[in-house]
Amino acid sequence: MKHILITTIAAVLLVGCGESQQSSPSLERQPAEPIAEVVYSEPPTSNTEKWEIKTSSEKIPEGWEPYAYDSNDEQDPFLLRRRTTGNWDNRQKWEIKTSSGKIPEGWEPYAYDSNDEQDPFLLRRRTSGNWDNKQKWEIKTSSGKIPLGWEPFAYDSNDEFDPFLMRRRTSGNWDNKQKWEIKTSSGKIPEGWEPFAYDSNDEQDPFLLRRRTAGNWDNKRKWQIKTSPGKIPLGWEPFGYDSNDKFDPFLLRRRIN
Repeated sequence: MKHILITTIAAVLLVGCGESQQSSPSLERQPAEPIAEVVYSEPPTSNTEKWEIKTSSEKIPEGWEPYAYDSNDEQDPFLLRRRTTGNWDNRQKWEIKTSSGKIPEGWEPYAYDSNDEQDPFLLRRRTSGNWDNKQKWEIKTSSGKIPLGWEPFAYDSNDEFDPFLMRRRTSGNWDNKQKWEIKTSSGKIPEGWEPFAYDSNDEQDPFLLRRRTAGNWDNKRKWQIKTSPGKIPLGWEPFGYDSNDKFDPFLLRRRIN
């Protein structure tokens, strides 16, 4: 089992037992240059938030949102979540499908299937409520260098050369001047960095972190991360999945400032 140290508290968490098949790109270990502090409008995670999670064989029940994917599950690979407190639309409806890289109009890329060579990109679109059916996206991969205007959003655990997945919107309101940095972590989340994805094949530094170095971003933000077998503790948000871990596969995060 792997052990991770959660920010601000000394606690040992069981993260999983997937065999390491690769190490993260060496670029991620390089220290980042200091950047100016800016203000970000996102509030800390509410300690009273409640989430539920479940899987789907492609049919998305009303009120549930697709957010991640289990590459090792052929029957119920799609991970769904819904919030049971606060402002959440229990009538929302979603559709999902896969793509080889061409993103149809109105669909948003949100996850990746590392085991599928033909249609690895996971797409979603909301069919109820406020959704832009004319939105257009581009996607590509990177070895660690994030080009201007592109956002890192997922990771390909089976790709040693270009594992980082990036996206940018080519229609509507999108900041083409945004800049991002990425690196890995064994569980300790540095101040200002946000956990956003997971490398199932890396036992040493499986958590993928990102921070924005241009625009509206809070460099004082702090996050905690841990794993769960399916029960989501109060105040924690499910954000990713470890396909190689049968015991604690769900990745959770919460913002503590």
